[in-house]
Amino acid sequence: MSEVRFYLEKRKDKETGELIIENVPILLFYSFNNKRLQFYTGLRVDAKKWDKGNMQVKKNYAETSEINKEIDKLKVKLRDIEDRAKALGEKLSPQYFKDRLSGKKKEGKTGDLIWEYYQEFLTEIKLTLTPNSIKGHDVTHKTLKTFCSEKRWSLTFDSIDSDFFLKFYNWCFNEKEVKVFNNTTGTYLNKFRAFLNWSVRKGYNTNLEFRKQKYLYENTEIIYLLFEEVMKFYKHKFKNDTHTQVRDLYCLGCFTGIRYSDITKLQPENILEDKIMFRIKKTKEPNIVPLNKYSRAILDRNKGIHPTNAMPFISGDAVNSHLKNAMKAAGLTRVVQIIHFKGAERFDESKPLWDAATFHTSKKTFVTNFLEKGGSLTTAMAITGNKGYRAFKRYFKIADQFKASEMQRVFGK
Repeated sequence: MSEVRFYLEKRKDKETGELIIENVPILLFYSFNNKRLQFYTGLRVDAKKWDKGNMQVKKNYAETSEINKEIDKLKVKLRDIEDRAKALGEKLSPQYFKDRLSGKKKEGKTGDLIWEYYQEFLTEIKLTLTPNSIKGHDVTHKTLKTFCSEKRWSLTFDSIDSDFFLKFYNWCFNEKEVKVFNNTTGTYLNKFRAFLNWSVRKGYNTNLEFRKQKYLYENTEIIYLLFEEVMKFYKHKFKNDTHTQVRDLYCLGCFTGIRYSDITKLQPENILEDKIMFRIKKTKEPNIVPLNKYSRAILDRNKGIHPTNAMPFISGDAVNSHLKNAMKAAGLTRVVQIIHFKGAERFDESKPLWDAATFHTSKKTFVTNFLEKGGSLTTAMAITGNKGYRAFKRYFKIADQFKASEMQRVFGK
């Protein structure tokens, strides 16, 4: 271990420009692994009382004994921290020492500090994010906890490096109880990155290795209903009232592009003669969606039926299950192919449309059919309240494929 050194801070008075010589902070310096630690000890002394050669307070001053004892304690504590880190296999960094020297990190409970910060982050985001976004962060937090427990990974800011990401990917793909693909794993790490960026802004974290990592994502196939399938579902007569309700909710999304979370919040005053006016829950932005004959018909047949809302309410946890059953009853059995990736490994899966669909496909159905029938991308984005062109441009490919297949159907290859 290199020698621990103590110096007086050299700082000039802002007004006079002269070096401050009274009540001067005592700084600790320590070099290790080609890194340098500078730490404010919390101790102060007048410059005339400081013994530069021995790095302690000169004798015969009232504060000599007390300050010099604290300096000796810091030397011992620094060595204990380093010895303990080596025994536990933890990586040393200036922040690692600072956390423990300052008392922010309790020795003997490895990794606790980052989880305390994580709880602070989860509490803070509740003030600004939607419940669904908060739920995504909670799921990520629990997933990381499970990973660290199963792999016995002591998670600290310093331990978040390329090895951590490789182990996490492998665990998600091959060892996790419910194994997941690139997009789900990428979502976990994207949420985790939000926490890490927050921790940097807070001054808790100085390790920026996470910003160099590649986060795996893929453009999955857009599952949507062809217009004739939408109409088949729209016109189907159900014996089950719940199926009728979920059909109306879903088809309203297909004809307006409005998300499920917003449809279930619509109130009668949001419905005007020729449009729907509401504030998007996800972005908190105001939005106006023009009505067409199909969306108007759905709203009219639900008018006055529900106590306060314009449409029925079905729990978000149950709506997709009811949707699948209703689509199956309506005979939406077209087989669709779903392609997933684990890293670079491809997995193909075929499912009937009713089994592959979720409520989110109603928005995709709206955009795809809107473009296929000649609507512009900018108008589709305005109607759905999306501002990102990058995600939306995928729909052009589908529309182009549809046009090509229609051309071949009419005129032949």
